[in-house]
Amino acid sequence: MGSQNRSKSVDAIVIKDLRDANRVLGEIAQLQRSLDAIEMDRQESIARIKRSSEAFAAPRRARLEALVAGLSLFALENKAILFAKRRGLDLTFGALGFRRVRALRPPVRGGWAGVLQKIKELGATEAIRVREDVNRAVLRGWSVRRLAQLGIESVRSDLFWYDVKWDNMSQNVMPTTDHSETTQSGEVS
Repeated sequence: MGSQNRSKSVDAIVIKDLRDANRVLGEIAQLQRSLDAIEMDRQESIARIKRSSEAFAAPRRARLEALVAGLSLFALENKAILFAKRRGLDLTFGALGFRRVRALRPPVRGGWAGVLQKIKELGATEAIRVREDVNRAVLRGWSVRRLAQLGIESVRSDLFWYDVKWDNMSQNVMPTTDHSETTQSGEVS
């Protein structure tokens, strides 16, 4: 968890001095520990549900695969008779047939990497997929003048942060907190 930054406006509690700030950090640690435990329980519940549903689905999935394999085998064995004049058949509960497909197989030696190299050598760049995206990390290193050429404004601000010293926290001993001035919060603005 560690450093936190929130831009959302919230009702903040009033902290009068460093003693209060220290108590708040203790309460933050307690709440983070509690939220971590809730998240761990949630993840365990999800994993338990996944295991249960997988066990429930496994025989159905196996039956489905067996049915598809049987249907495919039937169609292959009877292809000359059933599909002599047409590519597919409509039945009451669905349709079956054969589609013409074109599979691409790279050469055994070199594979797709070798094909990519040959495409580059031939200059057939239309056969190469390139994902373009703005590299913001690089832009952060550019001058304000250079960014302005792109219409980008460089905005500097102070970002509040905090770190809980987990080594100083004991699971059994937490600082007491006077909630009389605490408003509904949970987030830092």
